[in-house]
Amino acid sequence: MIDWITAVVPCTHIEPIRDGCFQKVAGTGEVEWSSDRRLSVKGSHDSAVSIRTASWEGDCTHIEISGNLAKFFQGHNLWGTDDLPGLLFEFLRWLALEHGGSLVYPNADDIHAWRSGDIALHRVDVTQSFHLASLGEVLSWLRIAEQTAHLAHRGRGQLTKGSTLYFGKNSRRWSLKLYAKGQEIRAP
Repeated sequence: MIDWITAVVPCTHIEPIRDGCFQKVAGTGEVEWSSDRRLSVKGSHDSAVSIRTASWEGDCTHIEISGNLAKFFQGHNLWGTDDLPGLLFEFLRWLALEHGGSLVYPNADDIHAWRSGDIALHRVDVTQSFHLASLGEVLSWLRIAEQTAHLAHRGRGQLTKGSTLYFGKNSRRWSLKLYAKGQEIRAP
């Protein structure tokens, strides 16, 4: 299942999309850097995805999307689709229907790019679920995997809090996280 997506997509808009900005100001008062904050858009299940203008030089042509689109549409991320292009297209279609004419103004070229997958992906989290008989079996499996599993270029896993096993936890490229989803579902 596709869980989290960060992508830059063509989507024409007139004004930069942002929710303020973060700045670093030197002691002299000079602004050293500035970064636009993402604007949160809420779905029908009160789950939000953030968007902002990717960059602009007079024209606003691309937006950055970041969030859990499955949760945005369903209200949960227990199961969902593996169709990344379809999921992105449906979110962009929703954005155009809900905010077209006020926030975004997609044109025919934008929509064609969405359909053809002309999208720059920066992060995609994918999940896979496996069913074991009990929470005890899951936790036992994780402890054994910490001791016996070894991934190329990641080495042995690191078990944290007794229920989450990481491989490449702090990697900027890719990582693997194994945990007891049932515990997450039951938590308040």
